[in-house]
Amino acid sequence: MTSRGCPFLCTFCASHKTHGRKMRYHSVERVEEDLTKLKDNFGAKTVIFQDDHLMGNKERVYQLLSIVKKLKLGSIYQNGLTLFALDRPMLEAFYKAGVRNLVLPVESGSEKVLKLQMKKPLKLEISERVAKDCRELGIYTNSNVMIGMPGENKEDIEDARHNLRKIKTNWYNISCASPLVGSEMYDLAHSNGYITDTTRGSDFHKAVIETEDFSSDYIQKMQYILNLELNFIYNNDIELGNYEIALKGFNNVISVRPDHAFAHYFSSICYKKLGDFKNYEVSKDEFSVHSKAPFWKYYIKYLDLNINL
Repeated sequence: MTSRGCPFLCTFCASHKTHGRKMRYHSVERVEEDLTKLKDNFGAKTVIFQDDHLMGNKERVYQLLSIVKKLKLGSIYQNGLTLFALDRPMLEAFYKAGVRNLVLPVESGSEKVLKLQMKKPLKLEISERVAKDCRELGIYTNSNVMIGMPGENKEDIEDARHNLRKIKTNWYNISCASPLVGSEMYDLAHSNGYITDTTRGSDFHKAVIETEDFSSDYIQKMQYILNLELNFIYNNDIELGNYEIALKGFNNVISVRPDHAFAHYFSSICYKKLGDFKNYEVSKDEFSVHSKAPFWKYYIKYLDLNINL
């Protein structure tokens, strides 16, 4: 962490309880000294920046990227990337520093939810532009999206479900809203009885909020449906003909869950498009086996997957 603090008021975040809202920075010279020691004394090859608001001072970011480039370090940015600060020159600086993967905090596909429920100063057109620029530069993007905020409703989720298809990111990380202690979301959920007294935030995979607009079971189901739609049925790399890149995402899924019928199905499409008929047959056979499981039969029918192998 090269800085502390974040001036924004995002309702799902609790970092201000420990780091405050006022920005404080290590000097650029201090950061260079630290990174040099990590590389020379401990053999560091990759550094992970964990600043809550790395983009608070754009000129400083250019300087940090210059240091990373000079030291020939890999660098990962898991958070702190304010999208409206990622203009084309900034993204070009990331690329020149060797960055080939960025996590984009898209957060929601509903501008109503972004503005009212999340209090996040972001327009969807900015997310679209950043994803497009990254794709043109050769930077792979994972986009974070969250559903199930207090005040969000089913119409908002359906709105997001369609709007997110316009953002040409490589992969979506779909999560369930998690009421972290110290966040405005937690206080709102607790005071309205949307969570139990034992809720202290979760791992963002388990839905725990129940409101007048939705049940936790509904959010859990929609979280998985958005995952299947955005990452598989409407996969942007397949749409744009980038089959080798799409395959990397599907194979990552298969390495974690070998029975993932959708991953095998869309892998087979990629292999066929690439003329790799040996692996096409393997993927097709795997899909044939796993698609018979009740779990996958349900989602194949629900999402009307047009099986054509």
